[in-house]
Amino acid sequence: MDQKGAGASIVFAWNSKSKTATIIKEYNPGCDQILYGLAAGIVEIDKHGSDYDIAARDELEEECHLAGGTWHRLLNNDASIAMDKYLMTKIVAYLVIDPVKVEHPRPLDEEEDIEIVHGVSVKEIMEMICAGEMNCIGGFASLLAIEKLRSLGEI
Repeated sequence: MDQKGAGASIVFAWNSKSKTATIIKEYNPGCDQILYGLAAGIVEIDKHGSDYDIAARDELEEECHLAGGTWHRLLNNDASIAMDKYLMTKIVAYLVIDPVKVEHPRPLDEEEDIEIVHGVSVKEIMEMICAGEMNCIGGFASLLAIEKLRSLGEI
C-alpha cells in the first residue's frame, strides 16, 4: 500500500531559549484518536516536486505557523526510512532549531484540524511517547531529534 506522493517529511521544532518544542495535537483517523505528533506531511509532486526539504518547510509553516531556523536532517546522508512494513511511503525526519512565527501562514489542508502546542519539554515528550499519546512516527522523529539535540549540546 502507498500514499500519493514521493514520500513524507516530519519536523521537530525546537526553541533553544526555552528548551522546549512546538508540537501538534490532531485527530488521527486510522486509530480514531486525538494524538500528539509533529508537523508532517506527504511530499506532493505538484507542490514540492520530490523534494523532502521543501515539503518539510511547508508543513512546518502550515501546521505550526513557524519558518526559518537552523535545519538538520536526522537520517544519515540522504537516507529515508520506510514508514511501515505495509507502506511503500518513505519518510525523512528533520530538526529545526529556533524557527520564527509566521504571521500569515500557508493554510491547512481541508481535512486537517490541528491544535499547535508550544512549550513542550523533553520530559513531557518522553511521557507522551511512553503513554501512547503520541503517534509512532512522531515519537520516532522526536527521539531522533532529542538525540541530535544532545549531540549539539542543546540539552
